[in-house]
Amino acid sequence: MQAALAVASDPAAMREIARSAYVWGYPTVDLYNILHGQALDPHSPEFKAPLNHVGHVRDVASPDDQAVIAPNVDTPYSYAWLDLRAEPVVVTVPPFEADRYVSLQLLDLYTWIIGYVTPRTNGHVGGDFLIAASGWSGDVPTGIREVFYSPTTLALAFFRTQLMNASDLPAVHALQDGYRVQTLSAYRGRVSPVPAPIPPLVAPVNLRRHPISSGYFRVLGWMQQFMPVLREEVDLRRSFEAIGIVPGRVFSTSDAADAEAMLSGMRDGLEEMNKRARRVRSSAELFGTREFLGNDYTTRAVGAMLGILGNAAEEFLGVGYVADANGGAFDGRKRYILRLEAGQLPPVDAFWSITAYTPQRLLYANPLKRYVINSPMLAILERDPDGSIALYIQHESPGHEHESNWLPVPATAFGLTFRTYLPRDAIRNGDWRAPPVVPEP
Repeated sequence: MQAALAVASDPAAMREIARSAYVWGYPTVDLYNILHGQALDPHSPEFKAPLNHVGHVRDVASPDDQAVIAPNVDTPYSYAWLDLRAEPVVVTVPPFEADRYVSLQLLDLYTWIIGYVTPRTNGHVGGDFLIAASGWSGDVPTGIREVFYSPTTLALAFFRTQLMNASDLPAVHALQDGYRVQTLSAYRGRVSPVPAPIPPLVAPVNLRRHPISSGYFRVLGWMQQFMPVLREEVDLRRSFEAIGIVPGRVFSTSDAADAEAMLSGMRDGLEEMNKRARRVRSSAELFGTREFLGNDYTTRAVGAMLGILGNAAEEFLGVGYVADANGGAFDGRKRYILRLEAGQLPPVDAFWSITAYTPQRLLYANPLKRYVINSPMLAILERDPDGSIALYIQHESPGHEHESNWLPVPATAFGLTFRTYLPRDAIRNGDWRAPPVVPEP
């Protein structure tokens, strides 16, 4: 109480704590928007399935999908939001073909990556995997291939299933139908304990549209109910409580000076994140485990801001682009060529893709309904006499004869993401780099 009174009488201290809480909490507040829509609000157009059930996106993302920014369009998604409060759950992945990429990524409410089940970690054999809240020490049943521990009592099981081509959808759907979630009791053939009700919901905040919102700290306080205080963050969490950010308590302030100090702190935090974002060199910096990211809360927040739910470098590496070959911002009024030289295709053990986005990091609606060019398309791409592949990145068609190699972009600013899945050492150590995007004269 004394600490809270001291902070309340010091606007500068309140502003600094608000800045810290904004940066620390940004991924969690952003994640609530997804959790709320996919699993907690059955009336949401984004609703997929209740807690401890799997919900599927039966096709790849489209311009109509706006819940997740910078989505890939190579792997239809499946989601299972896990409630670990009463007991662990068991997630089942079926076996799959040797030439297909299937990934189960496990994340906590901090957006730290808890672990993976992918060809890299588990081959193509699938299996049963137990996910428990940290501190659980029960017996692990026979048949469980691996146990993962979450520091938060809600977690996300995020599945990606590679789509080879349009005719491959039935096979993707069959694999998706094989993803299962069940409580540990159900896995053992017993009656599951009933978890406590989910507390009354608060309104989500769309941070892309409203990065500074009066609802921000209400969402953060709600999510903290499922985030037991980490040993290394005891003092940090106490400082949040000193300005009214308390787990399970609706945040509010009626004092105009306090409210302005909080808003100023949020603006400071956003400015800090934007400065860090301008220094990002690749996705390898932004996503990973608690051990990898440590207490670098700014980098974790920037990862959420630029593309929440991203992968660790071992599984995926984005290798471009922040600018064209001349260092200029991408401009849809110009025409660009990206050339993949013969024998210089990205060295990956899964697949690669190049996706175009609007300035809001969403997919661009275009007459061709093409949002990506990727390695499964190699057979239909036009090749030059020397064996190289010229990709045309522009708003207008490059002509019918070149449309197989055309990646449409908006007639405004736009973004490009070059993804590599299961990148080999040449990519990860920088020996292979994405070819430049060259503006035409």
